Amino acid sequence: MFSVKYLSCCENYAIFAKHKQKSMNKTYFKYKYVLIFILSLIVFIGGLNYKHWYVTDNLMVKRISLIYSISKDDIGNRNIEKLLYQEFQKQGIEVMFDKFYFDCSKYDEKERIEHVREYLEFLESKSTDLILTVGDQATNSLLSTRHRLLSSIPVVACNVHFPNEELIEEYDSQKVYVLRDSPDLKRNIDFIKTLYPHNDMEIIYNIDLTFLGHKSFDSLSRVVDRKNVRVLGYQKAFVQECDYKHLTEMIEYFNLTPGLINDNVNKNGLTISLCPFRYIKGSSLLVMLKQSKRRQQNQAFLLDKLDMLAIPIVTALNIPSFSCIREGFGENAKIVGGYMATEGITAKASASLAARLLKKEKIGMPKIRDLEKEYVLDWTYFSEYAGDISNVPQNVRIINYPFYDRYRKELYLLGGLFVFSFILVTISLLRTHRRSLMERKNLQMLEEAHKRLTLSMNGGKISLWNIQEGVLEFDDNYVRLVGMEQRRFTKEDIMRYTHPDDVQLLSSFYETLYQSPSMQIQRIRFCFGGKEADYQWYELRCSTLKDAQGEIMLAGIMQNIQNLVEHEQQLILAKQIAEKAELKQSFLNNMSHEIRTPLNAIVGFTNLLIGEGADEIEPEEKAAMIEIVNNNNELLLKLVNDVLEISRLDSGNLSFDIKEHNITKIIKEIYVTYQTLIQPSLCFILELDETVSLPVNIDCFRFTQVISNFLNNANKFTKEGTITLGCRIYKEHQEVCVYVKDTGKGIDDKELMMIFDRFYKTDEFEQGSGLGLSICKVIIERLAGRIEVHSEVGKGSCFSVILSLANII
Repeated sequence: MFSVKYLSCCENYAIFAKHKQKSMNKTYFKYKYVLIFILSLIVFIGGLNYKHWYVTDNLMVKRISLIYSISKDDIGNRNIEKLLYQEFQKQGIEVMFDKFYFDCSKYDEKERIEHVREYLEFLESKSTDLILTVGDQATNSLLSTRHRLLSSIPVVACNVHFPNEELIEEYDSQKVYVLRDSPDLKRNIDFIKTLYPHNDMEIIYNIDLTFLGHKSFDSLSRVVDRKNVRVLGYQKAFVQECDYKHLTEMIEYFNLTPGLINDNVNKNGLTISLCPFRYIKGSSLLVMLKQSKRRQQNQAFLLDKLDMLAIPIVTALNIPSFSCIREGFGENAKIVGGYMATEGITAKASASLAARLLKKEKIGMPKIRDLEKEYVLDWTYFSEYAGDISNVPQNVRIINYPFYDRYRKELYLLGGLFVFSFILVTISLLRTHRRSLMERKNLQMLEEAHKRLTLSMNGGKISLWNIQEGVLEFDDNYVRLVGMEQRRFTKEDIMRYTHPDDVQLLSSFYETLYQSPSMQIQRIRFCFGGKEADYQWYELRCSTLKDAQGEIMLAGIMQNIQNLVEHEQQLILAKQIAEKAELKQSFLNNMSHEIRTPLNAIVGFTNLLIGEGADEIEPEEKAAMIEIVNNNNELLLKLVNDVLEISRLDSGNLSFDIKEHNITKIIKEIYVTYQTLIQPSLCFILELDETVSLPVNIDCFRFTQVISNFLNNANKFTKEGTITLGCRIYKEHQEVCVYVKDTGKGIDDKELMMIFDRFYKTDEFEQGSGLGLSICKVIIERLAGRIEVHSEVGKGSCFSVILSLANII
């Protein structure tokens, strides 16, 4: 308590010094909160941009070939390149793009393949690190070349709506990965119905006869009711009769035949109108447009593939256009929105997969991976077509949303926060002014406390110390306390005077001072005189606190406690002697009790057998008395043997003949021996694979003694059920477990911790010395093993001996 008071005074002195320094600079005190706010803002902004700065300064340069399915001036890929560049930078890669465009509409399949092959021949002369294709045509044409370059350069294909799985399987061993963007017609139709909840909604679907058109129409046929499908345009409206024939064949193939004759479908529900824009005559198309304009309020167009011919026609219809794919969205194509893998999702997924390939990370299967999708709306066109914001679900991302509409709630919240912050700052300034008045008063009190501390330290034998900038400094009393002139020490200097066994302890004490705000106390041996014989015990006490600027302040005391430590050691020695004497007395008490019980029986029945009335005892009674005397003789002999054995084990005089034995054979022999000793009412089971040899380094006799003890206990405490002797292998740890399991009365959890104590018995009325399990434990520990016990009251117990195998199997 005396030391704590000094430590508290020392801390108060340190606080006094800090407050005195602050009072000398009133200008700094007034504007300190402004300075703290500015520094915090700088740290916050720096933290937000640190990762970006670090990645930008440590970019690795890679060359990537971008292959587009469309021409350079077409819509669909105007922003993807910029987003890819940004995502690659986030992955720590500075990319240089080699762009290759080809208009898939101008070439047939063979021409496209040859066109791409020529480009690959050109790439062989350049150090290309990866090929990135965009779209179905670019991907299929690239893979169809089967060019040798594809086996050495990773390939990532994105926005592939209908990948050719058979073609991709040919590249199973190459680093070719496809990011699939299958149009989700069902969710887009549901999305349109949610935004425009009309009873007679009509969705116009552009149908064509291309490969992608067949694939897309196949998807549509699976999600719509054919009763609600009709075809816009009759045979005479088609430019070529073969186109109409192909269209009818495709509709029949997909089992949508009613659509050909279902022009007057029920307009009270959803209608899917198949419009072959690409194949209708111009005059017929104008008639269709005029008819559609009459009911354009309840119409919407659904795009599931990029069709440069259909987009201007739909624009002329002046109906909202929705898309299942990202191409055209946000690129002035008047697409309202849809459920799609947007450019941001595509760029992020493509860059992430490509970066892993460039960094040679393990990618794994599958080769075809689905892109994530999201619901998006373009507010510019949605509001143009009388869209109602109340119909927009919460999970929809809106672009081009006006600031005052988008952040109306946030602006109200920001205004409220501003008012709240103003009130909070005002209150804080008032409290600061009040605190400054209180600190002046406290400063006077600290000056008086400092004077009293100075007087106390001059007359005492305690040395004060403090740590500033890693330097430990003692006060003047330190010189009188240790007789050494040096008062300033670095951490390395003080270690030279520390006892070698306490060096690590002092290092830990240093670290703890800066981490824990509570008082720390540590005893360390120092030799300030420079001689090992002069090492003495010192007690270091320290408290850590922070000032208003957050700086750590450390101050403490050092006191010589050599006499106290010597006195404590004497007390510990006296306690140990007393404990040993008590242990011996307890042993003698237990022995006298255990020996007296069988002796009383032996003496009592012997007196009866040789006394005056011995002739009157019936022969059967005499035989029973003699049997009792013999049993107690055996019990007394076993007790003496157990005491002698555990005494030899404790003293180390008992020798062990440890050799390599096949434990399988030993367990089998024990089982055969005990088959006749187990109670007939019990079922004795052996769980052992006799074909497996398990070599273990043990003393065969002592090991058998332990297992026999387990079996005897199980036989004694089990009235019905089974006793199991078994063996199992723990291959992971190269150990073997020999166990004895019974269905007896079991052992309570509280007693499990005491059953290995000497003379402890779960039932005091049971015969036995209570030393058997103690002997077993010592024997197994001498054999470098361990004993484990699992027991449940009323269900039985399992005693296990775990030993290490002699060699690896």
